Amino acid sequence: MVTIDDDFLSKIIRDKISLVDPWYQLVIEMLHSAFPSLNGKIIIEVGCGFGGFLLNISKSCGEVVGVDISSKAIRIAKDLAKQFDLQKRINLIVADAQFLPFKDDSGDVLVCSETLEHIPNYEKALSELVRVTKKSGYLCLTVPNFLSTALFENIILLLIGQPSYIKSHVSVEKEHIFHVFKLKKLLNCYNVEIVAMRSVDFLHLPPKIRKLLKIEWPLQVLSRKLENFFAKYLPPLRLAGANIGVLVKKRCLVC
Repeated sequence: MVTIDDDFLSKIIRDKISLVDPWYQLVIEMLHSAFPSLNGKIIIEVGCGFGGFLLNISKSCGEVVGVDISSKAIRIAKDLAKQFDLQKRINLIVADAQFLPFKDDSGDVLVCSETLEHIPNYEKALSELVRVTKKSGYLCLTVPNFLSTALFENIILLLIGQPSYIKSHVSVEKEHIFHVFKLKKLLNCYNVEIVAMRSVDFLHLPPKIRKLLKIEWPLQVLSRKLENFFAKYLPPLRLAGANIGVLVKKRCLVC
């Protein structure tokens, strides 16, 4: 059993379990828009980290599988699953997103949130995600949006890579750049149909600053109001949030 004695790491894990990250809230909303119920569905999350998303959805799905390249993250995720008595409902695997250990058409839903930007060959990883998704199944992606209110932070991450505390706990390298135009062009290379594309976090501040100022909740509320305002009155700005989310459906060429 993993002993979590690092206060800062413990705080990160609590946040992950609570799904405070706006991109996971976006993933859940987009999945609910596609599925009235996930009951009986096979959900595979690639880049699951500590497994917070899986812990939250495991009771409502048929089968849940989490994949991450970090053996330490998977060990912590397994420990958390035991603590919540969910170890029989969640399968956790150490694997590379560029070489997923699944047969073709394995999952009803593939989720890959804030992960593609860390993968050396993200085109190969995306190809694997599409391969593993069942025909007429769904793939839900989120990536940081370079052309957003997080522009300055994205430039810093591009130049120096992830903060040391992330590098020490999760295996990531310098980030690739993503934005709406690049993501659309990339998805057009695969046998998928874009069902929905949204963005979140329109008032982005680095996590440490938000927590220091104790304004996380107000920022979330205001960000959602901005998202709704842009969608209704200024559509070109509706994808200017710090994170882009896209839900795609794998085409069924021969049904």
